[in-house]
Amino acid sequence: MILNGSFYHFKNIGETKLQKMKERGILTWEDARRCPEEIPLSPHKREEFFLEMDEVESACLESDLAYLVNRIHPKDKWRILADEFDRASFFDIETDGYYNRITTISLYHKSRLYSFTRNENLEDFLDVLEDVKLLVSFNGASFDLPVVVQNYHLKDFPAPHLDLRWISYHSGFRGGLKSIEKQLRIKRPADLEGVDGLEAISLWIRWIEWKDSESLAKLIRYCSADVISLVVLSERLINRQIKSHIQIDEEELWSLVL
Repeated sequence: MILNGSFYHFKNIGETKLQKMKERGILTWEDARRCPEEIPLSPHKREEFFLEMDEVESACLESDLAYLVNRIHPKDKWRILADEFDRASFFDIETDGYYNRITTISLYHKSRLYSFTRNENLEDFLDVLEDVKLLVSFNGASFDLPVVVQNYHLKDFPAPHLDLRWISYHSGFRGGLKSIEKQLRIKRPADLEGVDGLEAISLWIRWIEWKDSESLAKLIRYCSADVISLVVLSERLINRQIKSHIQIDEEELWSLVL
């Protein structure tokens, strides 16, 4: 379990104390339990430290991802993604740009790529979402999730969520998804290079006003490409932390968009 190397979320553990722990060989929770005297805290604070550890370890045993994504410090959330990569689902949405009405949703879930389109099968997204254990997006906390809650009239978003924008940020990669793709040499299909959110709105308008089926197909492929890019980006970020921890077949993944 990669998550047991996370310490930033513990109260009273900052960069200085964390560095001292590393110098003393405390790299995992198991190390901390084996050598409690090496934790650079007072007896009282050390007791609090292990009580916190009990809570987090219990959540891990119970696979309480909702607790973990809220509890673990942003600098360590890549560890959740590393542990849950094979069970994670990835999604992206496009909207009409005017009223934030969702036009299409793409979801990569259990090795299958789903597409949901307004006026066709958009409601089916909620049915598949019920089966999602952990949802991954890029900038979803600020945009996609609130828009989904609004469009579907939900009280809260129903699945634990990780935002790759901030996992990327804490891994040293700034900017939007397209910028980070370039930094990490992630290549999407050639005909989708340069397509952005504004063009996605135009593609939807051409479909609604002129029933241009090619525009709709391109919109769906563009949204799907964003999702596949998230899978590849996750692999890149995790393997920068732990070499060869994740292995994916990029060619096979991108073939889902072609």
